[in-house]
Amino acid sequence: MEHRNTLLLLTGLLAGSVHAQLQRVVVQGTGAPQVFSDINSALASAQANDRLYFSGGAFISSTALTIDIPLHFIGAGIHPDSTDVTSTTEIATTTGNIILTTGASGSTFTGIVLNASTGIQYGTSGTDDNPTGILFQRCRLMCAFNFTQDQFSTSSTTFDECLIHNNFNGGIGGPANTTTATFTRCIFGNAAGTGTIGQVGNLFISHCVFLNEEICRNSEGAVIENSICTMSSAPVYQSNNVTFTSCLFSGGSYTGNSTGEVVINCQLNVSPSSLFVNETDNAFQFTDDLHLAPGSGGIGMATDGTDIGIYGSSSPYKPGGVPYNPHFRSASIAPATDPNGDLPVNIRVAAQPN
Repeated sequence: MEHRNTLLLLTGLLAGSVHAQLQRVVVQGTGAPQVFSDINSALASAQANDRLYFSGGAFISSTALTIDIPLHFIGAGIHPDSTDVTSTTEIATTTGNIILTTGASGSTFTGIVLNASTGIQYGTSGTDDNPTGILFQRCRLMCAFNFTQDQFSTSSTTFDECLIHNNFNGGIGGPANTTTATFTRCIFGNAAGTGTIGQVGNLFISHCVFLNEEICRNSEGAVIENSICTMSSAPVYQSNNVTFTSCLFSGGSYTGNSTGEVVINCQLNVSPSSLFVNETDNAFQFTDDLHLAPGSGGIGMATDGTDIGIYGSSSPYKPGGVPYNPHFRSASIAPATDPNGDLPVNIRVAAQPN
């Protein structure tokens, strides 16, 4: 029944998106669903653990957005080719951050482009910057991400199958850092500067691809496995005691200005042109095909016997980044009612197993 109700809600979102070009947010909780046209009103009405379903379109706030209770944000998707029917979903601000406080612990985001004017920020002060169990899945992060207000954070965040185009700051560098961040099957590309993950004390990276970007800086004890970095210099800088397992790197060394690294079954000096089926310029485009090229040394080389990179692991990267909610493949909505007063609608929906 829950899946049927969800499908009805999403069909309503689709009808608004395709027919009237009206952006909608459906807030679903313990009571009757509520429908809003702007994100500020939707957030103001939401209760803890509500689900917010977004149609395609850009939901832009002129002020900072603060999330201080656990909420679940579900968009239409981030890949233009996979959202022809609905368009992509973007949450953005023209001024201020998207802020998650400690009270937002357990919040999730899926199928959304996030682009805050000054970045995504944990906390409004050093007393409320420790949200835990935050999940970003199949999202596109366009803005910088700051895990802390006071340089010391106990926050924990997972990024799964995300496209990442900016950098991360976890606070103070070195062994005193207590920020936790996990990245699985993510693509890093097109960020300004090195686009690195910085100052994360408990950093775990698995089956990720870094296109001409460093992996991390000032992240003591990071664990990096089954991943690829095409940067011509060392993938890690100023981070002691990093463990590398089953990775492919285009650079000639594993670290810079660091000591104590542990290296297991990795390769250096791998030409970027030999790595992927289709990736020609060391920068991300939606037309890239990041499956490993035939003959690549990363095929079957991962710690679990699958391929290195985003298409390895027991749950490979989902092409198109389609969210887990029912996916609209096509929609035909008549411009007018028929002689019986009915509006002909033909919608094809595909169930999502993951």
